[in-house]
Amino acid sequence: MKKKNNFFAVFLATIIIVRIFLFFWPLSGPVVGEFRIHHYLTGIVLAIIGVSARSTMLYGIGLALFFDELTFVLIGGNTHQANYSLVSLLGTAIFVCMVFLFRKKISKLIQ
Repeated sequence: MKKKNNFFAVFLATIIIVRIFLFFWPLSGPVVGEFRIHHYLTGIVLAIIGVSARSTMLYGIGLALFFDELTFVLIGGNTHQANYSLVSLLGTAIFVCMVFLFRKKISKLIQ
């Protein structure tokens, strides 16, 4: 399997696993002071580490965590229900499709 396909498989699997997990066990991110650390922040850190280490796995997981929560953040969601709203789910699906279409260019960052 080519690196771009490995990347997308890891990316998609991460989004599916996170969505299923959080649907059944809705957990809030940790809070530092009054700032809640959402999983998109963890995703940014993992993606940067993945690029630096040339790790398809870390890069795919990091970008998935980031894109999974991006629509939620853009719509100003602040509840578990907002994360599973039609707008949030459609937004995530659109981002997944965009990553699929541009996976070759995106995966070049880790070559």
